[in-house]
Amino acid sequence: MKKRIDTLMYDTETAKKLAEYRHNYDDAAYTEILYKKRTGEYFLYGEGGPASPWAQSIEGDAGAYSSGEDIEPLTYKQAQKWFEKANNDDDSLAPDEVYNREFSKAQKDEVKETTSINLSRTAKRKLEQMALKQGTSQSKIVENLILSE
Repeated sequence: MKKRIDTLMYDTETAKKLAEYRHNYDDAAYTEILYKKRTGEYFLYGEGGPASPWAQSIEGDAGAYSSGEDIEPLTYKQAQKWFEKANNDDDSLAPDEVYNREFSKAQKDEVKETTSINLSRTAKRKLEQMALKQGTSQSKIVENLILSE
């Protein structure tokens, strides 16, 4: 699924799948998959039945819902919290090693080096927008981009 949200494109075909969560209860059944874009943004893809959080209202039929799917951008903290819930439910679908790589405290405490880079004004504005939308620093976005290669 592809979806543009606030000028950013989210695509399940090109993003890296990190984890999955399954809730299997009849009409309330749903699946959520956590993805990370090449540029470091996290997002959730969800799909589910008519009684799931991903249900969509049926136009012209008040109170009626059908199965649905959608994409929801997540901040770093939201992605971390979601992963913890999924990991506690089924660590085969949300593995510890992925959590440690993406969200471990050791990664945050790593010694940082100061450097400078030259960006075009357009790239700098885009970096500022990404940091604001993700609720993280510009440095973290650049670091995630480099380390995801």
